Amino acid sequence: MNNLHEKRSEAGCRGGLATLAKYGADHFKKIGAEGARVFWKRYRFEPVGMDDFAIVRRDNHAVVALLSGLPFQRR
Repeated sequence: MNNLHEKRSEAGCRGGLATLAKYGADHFKKIGAEGARVFWKRYRFEPVGMDDFAIVRRDNHAVVALLSGLPFQRR
C-alpha cells in the first residue's frame, strides 16, 4: 500500500469512530437499513451458473456486478 492510501484509510477510520461516538450505534443501524431498502428497490439477484448471482438493475435489466466479485463481460 502506498502512503496516501494508508492516510485516507486511517482518516476514514477515525471519522467513522467519531461518528459512532457522536450519534451512537442506532444511527448506523438506521442508515444501514435505509441503504438496504434502496438497494432492493434498485436491484435484484439472478442466478448465474451453479454458484454465483448477478446483481441486476430492475429498470433496464443491466448486470451491474457479480456477487462473487469476479469480473464479467458487459454487453
